[in-house]
Amino acid sequence: MKRFPWKNLKTVVLMDAYLNEGIEKQGHQFFEVLSSVDSLDISRNDILYLPNKLLKPMLNLSSLYLSRNLLQAIPVQLVDHTKIKVLDVRNNIITSVSSTIRNWADQIQERHGMSLFLDAFLCNCDNLDFIRWIKTTKVDLDSQSYKCQLSNETVTDTLTAYNSLSNLFADCKSNIWLTFALTLLSTCVTISFLLVFYSKRWKIAFSIYGVIHRTIEKKVRKIYQYDVYMSYEGECDEISRSSDCDIKYVFNEKLAVKIADCKNRGLQFIPQDLPRDINVLDMSSNQLKSIENSSLINYTHLQELNVKKNQFNHLSDKSFQGLNNLAVLDMSYNLLDLAYAYLAELFFPIQHLTKLDIRSNMPQPENYDKEFDYPDHAFGVLRELAFLESYTFNHVI
Repeated sequence: MKRFPWKNLKTVVLMDAYLNEGIEKQGHQFFEVLSSVDSLDISRNDILYLPNKLLKPMLNLSSLYLSRNLLQAIPVQLVDHTKIKVLDVRNNIITSVSSTIRNWADQIQERHGMSLFLDAFLCNCDNLDFIRWIKTTKVDLDSQSYKCQLSNETVTDTLTAYNSLSNLFADCKSNIWLTFALTLLSTCVTISFLLVFYSKRWKIAFSIYGVIHRTIEKKVRKIYQYDVYMSYEGECDEISRSSDCDIKYVFNEKLAVKIADCKNRGLQFIPQDLPRDINVLDMSSNQLKSIENSSLINYTHLQELNVKKNQFNHLSDKSFQGLNNLAVLDMSYNLLDLAYAYLAELFFPIQHLTKLDIRSNMPQPENYDKEFDYPDHAFGVLRELAFLESYTFNHVI
C-alpha cells in the first residue's frame, strides 16, 4: 500500500482485491496511509474480521462498504467514527446487530443522519430488542422489513415478527424466568455452602490436620504416647507431648524449627521416643552422667544439642554418632576432664560443628594443681568451628 500516492485520495475502491490475505498479514497497519480517505469500498474480499485499529487512520471516513464478505458481526470499532453516513454490510453472515452498534447508529442519526444496509437475520429471543429497534429507529435503513428465520426454521420478516411478538415469542419470558430461577437457586446454594463452611471452618481445619498427621505417622511408623494439640499466640505455634518432653514448633520467617524441650526433668538417659525429625534437643539441667553410644543416632535432623548442667564425667567415641547435621553443641557445667574426655574420634560424626561450649568443667579442689594443654588433636577435625568457649574456672585453655 505504501508504494502508491495515497496522501490526497478521498475515495478508495478495492473490490475483489483479496484483502483478507493482506489484512491477516499486516493487521491494523494495512490502511495506515489512507488518512485522507472519506469513502472506502472493500466489498467482495472474503474478509472474516477487521482488526480493532484497522480504520483508525481514517478520521474523516463517512462511507464504508463491507458487503459480500464473511463478517459475522458489524465491527465494534466503528463506534469511534462519528462522521459515517453510509454503512453497507449486506450479504455477510451477520445474524444480529449488537446493542452497542444500535446505540451508536442512533447517535449518528441524531447528528447528521445515517443510512444502514442490512441483510436477513434470525428471529429468536436474543434478537427481540433488535426487531423492536428496526421498527422504532430513525436511522435510514434500506428496508423497513428484513427476512428472518424463526426457531422452527420458518422464514418470515421482521415486520410480521414485530406485530406478532406476543405469539411468536411467548416462550421467551418463560425462558427468562427459568434462567432467573436457576441463577437464584445456584446463588442460594452457593451462599448456604459458604455459610456452612465458615461455621465449621475450625472443625474442617482440625480434620485436615488429623489426616495429614496420621499420614505422616504412617510414613515414619511412629505412634506417640500422647495425642494432644494446643494452639498459642506468639512464636510458639504448636505444642504436643512426647515422653516427658514438650515438642514445640517455632516458626522463624518461612522455616519451621521443631524443638524437644526436656530440660529440668530429672532424666538420667536420652529419651528414645522423641520425634525423629526434631531440630533442637534441650537436655539441660538433668542427671545425665554420660551420653551412651549411639543414643542419639535416631535424631539425624538434629542441629542443636544442649546438655549443659548435667553430671557428665566421660564421653564415648560414638556418643554423637548419626548427628551429621549438628551445628551447635553446649556441654558446659559438667564434670568432664580435658585430659581424656575429648578424643578425636568423638568429633568425627559432627565435623560440621560451628559452635562448641565446654565451659566450667573439671571442678577441682583449691590446692589441686594441674596444667592442661589445648586439645587441638581432638578439635582439629572441626574445620567449620567458628565459636569455642572452653575456660574451666581458674584454668584457661
